Amino acid sequence: MKILIIDENLLMSSKLKSLSEKQNFGTRVLSFANLDTISEFSPDIVIINLESKTNDVFDIVKNLNNVKTIGYCSHNKIDLAKKAKEYGVNFIATNSSIVHNFDEILKYFNH
Repeated sequence: MKILIIDENLLMSSKLKSLSEKQNFGTRVLSFANLDTISEFSPDIVIINLESKTNDVFDIVKNLNNVKTIGYCSHNKIDLAKKAKEYGVNFIATNSSIVHNFDEILKYFNH
């Protein structure tokens, strides 16, 4: 399985990449994403920081063409999480839960 992580936060993206690679997934991190780069990698799952300041998250999400998407944000960003669901994000996690429950979240998509 190929995982694409879109996040300009180096600490978070490094942690998620490490967790993904421990599961032997092909993993790539993009700080600045565009649809061409995403389609070249052809991920099975995109994990995206919904609070990104450098990426148009909702433009990316609406143009992923059936790629499973996991979004994460701060626990108090309820409106942002709701908007992400409306745009088609398959699973919403808090920043802490994406890290602490990474294996379980990915198992949900890998069966």
